[in-house]
Amino acid sequence: MAKTAEQMQRDLLRPVLDSRRLTPALVGLALLVLAGFSAWMYQAYTGIGVAGINRPVFWGFYITNFVFWIGISHAGTLISAILRLSNATWRRPITRCAEVITVFALLIGAMFPLIHLGRPWLAFWLAPYPNQRGLWPNYRSPLVWDFFAINTYLIGSLIFLILPIIPDCALLRDHLSGWRSKLYGMLCLGWRGTQKQWRQLETAMHIRAILIIPLAVSVHTIVSWTSP
Repeated sequence: MAKTAEQMQRDLLRPVLDSRRLTPALVGLALLVLAGFSAWMYQAYTGIGVAGINRPVFWGFYITNFVFWIGISHAGTLISAILRLSNATWRRPITRCAEVITVFALLIGAMFPLIHLGRPWLAFWLAPYPNQRGLWPNYRSPLVWDFFAINTYLIGSLIFLILPIIPDCALLRDHLSGWRSKLYGMLCLGWRGTQKQWRQLETAMHIRAILIIPLAVSVHTIVSWTSP
C-alpha cells in the first residue's frame, strides 16, 4: 500500500522529532571522539615521534589520510553537481547524501594538517595575517596552499549544502515548538515556499552546481601537487 504525502513527511521528520533512539549512537561516537582527542593530546605532550614521524619520514600516515579525505569530499561534490545539472529526477536522496559527505569529509581532512604539526598551538602561522614582526608564510610551502584550498572548497561546499536545506528547515520550523522552532526559523531565512522562492532557489543551485565542478577540480589539483 502506497503511503500518502503526509505519512512520508512524518517518517522523514521522525528522527528529528523523536531523537531518543539516536542517543546510544551519539554517546558511542562521543566516546570515540574523546579517545581520538586524548591520543592527540598524548602526541602533543610526548612528541610527534610516537606517530612514527622522524627523519627521514616527515609525512607518513597523516598526509595519506589528508589526501584520502579530500578525495572523498571531491567525489561527493562531483556526484551531486553532475546529477543536479543532468536534472535526474531520482537523484534527490543521493545528492543530499553526497553533499553531506562532502562537508564532513572536508572537516575531517582539514584536521590532519593540525594533527601533523608537532606544535599544534602554532597552527595560526599557517594563515597569512599582518603581524608586528612582519612575518608571512612561505607561499611555496604545501601547508599554506592546503590552507587556501581547504577553506575555499569548504565555503563553496557549505553553500552548496545549505541552499537545498532551506525548505527542510522551514518544514521543521512549522512542526516544532519552543527554541527549536525559533532556531529553524532563523535557518530557513524566511522561507514560505512561494513559486518565486522556489524559482530563485533552483536558479541558485544550478549556478552553484556549475561553479563547484571547476572548483573541485582545481582544489584537488592543488592538493595533489602540494602533497609530497
